[in-house]
Amino acid sequence: MLHPLRIAALAAILVTLLGSARAAEVAPCPDRGASLTVTLEPSGSEPVTAFVFGNLDRPSCVDDGERLAGVYAASIACRPDTPDTCRTVFDGLRPGAWVQRLLVTAGAAAGQRQGRTELLLDRSAGAHALTWPLYRTVRTVESLADGLDCTDCLRAAIAEANAGAKPALVQFAAGLAGPIVLTAPLPPLSGGEVTIDGFDIDGVPLRCTIDANGLDASALKVISQRNQILALRVTNVGGNSDVVLIEGAAANDNLLDSLQVIGRAVQPCGTNGSGCVLDRVCVEPSRQFPEGACGDDGIAVRDFAGAGATNRIRHCSVTAAKDKGIKVSERGVALVEDSLLIANVDGGLQATLGGAVTARENISMANRGTTSANGFAVNGAAAGSLDPGRLETGGNLSIGNALRGISVRSLSVAHLHDDFVCGNGVAGRGSGVGIAVLDAAGFGAVASASGVGVLHNRDAGVVVSDTSRGDFAPDGVPGENAFAFNGPPQPLTPMNFRNLTSTPVRAQGNAWEHCGAGVQCNLAAVLAFDVFSAEFQAPIAVAPALSSRGRDAPRISAIVPPIAAAGELVRVYGNGFDAIEGAGAACERIAAANTCRPLRGNCVFIGRAPAEVVAVTPTMLVVRAPFTCVAPVQLEVRTHWSRGFASAPFCVLADSSSN
Repeated sequence: MLHPLRIAALAAILVTLLGSARAAEVAPCPDRGASLTVTLEPSGSEPVTAFVFGNLDRPSCVDDGERLAGVYAASIACRPDTPDTCRTVFDGLRPGAWVQRLLVTAGAAAGQRQGRTELLLDRSAGAHALTWPLYRTVRTVESLADGLDCTDCLRAAIAEANAGAKPALVQFAAGLAGPIVLTAPLPPLSGGEVTIDGFDIDGVPLRCTIDANGLDASALKVISQRNQILALRVTNVGGNSDVVLIEGAAANDNLLDSLQVIGRAVQPCGTNGSGCVLDRVCVEPSRQFPEGACGDDGIAVRDFAGAGATNRIRHCSVTAAKDKGIKVSERGVALVEDSLLIANVDGGLQATLGGAVTARENISMANRGTTSANGFAVNGAAAGSLDPGRLETGGNLSIGNALRGISVRSLSVAHLHDDFVCGNGVAGRGSGVGIAVLDAAGFGAVASASGVGVLHNRDAGVVVSDTSRGDFAPDGVPGENAFAFNGPPQPLTPMNFRNLTSTPVRAQGNAWEHCGAGVQCNLAAVLAFDVFSAEFQAPIAVAPALSSRGRDAPRISAIVPPIAAAGELVRVYGNGFDAIEGAGAACERIAAANTCRPLRGNCVFIGRAPAEVVAVTPTMLVVRAPFTCVAPVQLEVRTHWSRGFASAPFCVLADSSSN
């Protein structure tokens, strides 16, 4: 159980990461307004008639003269053999958050009714494009009831979509909201090219919940290709089953988008928390319940799923899973992006048993557990194989997990880039490590890292042990990592970076806590107070090292996303950022250590507004957008000690996008 002070600290971090921006002055609207091209994408040769319409939901600028439009509408008579008939253009729309809708009135997709929300910017930022895919089978869920012989229900709609012409759409009736409590497992998505769209006609997600009612079966299961599950809440799976499962060699190129996945709302109990409290009784693994009764992973991808074409998980939140938030195993392959993994019982995201995960720009925090409560992990080969598990990261935040921030273990390979690893570990465990590269069952692991910030982890920063290998200056290029403030206060031995193997480790071109106050790094202090080698023949090479007081201006290489609403997190990639002074006194104190007035740490301006900094590495800053984008502005970064600043355009977009 977490200590109350620890819970309070994690809550403060969560508020910092997911909180909203302070109210900013709203600027006048530009003269031109937004330009939007709406295109229908037919799935066959039959003509289609559709009505497209939208309205401004939240304006992002002031239009005193009411010059710009707050609504649009048009009928499109689309002939697939004449593409120009399948699109229309709207100009002069007022910038802001818009609700965009589609209603198909004739053709194979008749009855298709969908809604989305999108932020529209002034024409000077680029032209917006919205594409509506059309379906050959459309089934509407009219009832929240469930039963093996139910009609107009989700169960019947999935069965009909599986059997119908493809692509197929399952949508929910206007105004339908609430839980669908299952009486038996739903049929899997087995026919391929089925979309279950949980957005309502106003683009609002999570109106409907699939409640698995404690059944020992996944609430949603995918065993075919090119399916999409969008904007549903899925919860309450029991036994040893995963909440959402993508399984089998035929399950390729599937998309889970904007799901909220929740494990069972139960209290862990019993030996090492292996059981859970159900009806006020602690149910532990037993002969009757050999794997327990609490459920398993939140989202699972396994058994070669994605080996033919990667499965994608994006914009999802996963919490309270009995095991991992997301697990990819048995040679499954997945791309996980912009998702939140929080408070899962035994870890956030894991690739294991030969699974392969690419994890980009996710947050994994406050995941609990015993031996595998890591933010991100890769562990082991498939049974009977030496093919390693694989983990590729970029721009993730791993914060406040009970064990390791990132764990690379036993027949696994990891390439880590631009990740912020902070505050992992709890008192008394002794294994609260930022990044651990270690053996298991006699097999080693291999990891490389560049641009990673390893800060404020309870027991140690980086530990490479056993026969495993770590490279923190990959390919001989400066690593641009930062290692600082890890381990207990005044440890007997250095805890920021520990090589416990008999093999040398490269760590050149990195920033260190004890580099000193000068422009040149004090290498003697780094060797004495930051790094520890268990054996003389296995040194840690640190020279040259990055000075945290570099005079060169930082550089910006990318801004993701390129547009944002007020309060959204934005990642600024580049180099020359200060992750030592910018680390603050604790993870939740990052914002206070990076300010523009007074200038300290890293200062970020977006337009004329300072942006709150919530995470730092030498190659990535995570900031909160201080206002909602309207038109192009400059994003500028400088550090406390730099003589210049970096600048790049923000609030700009490409010429096209898709819903």
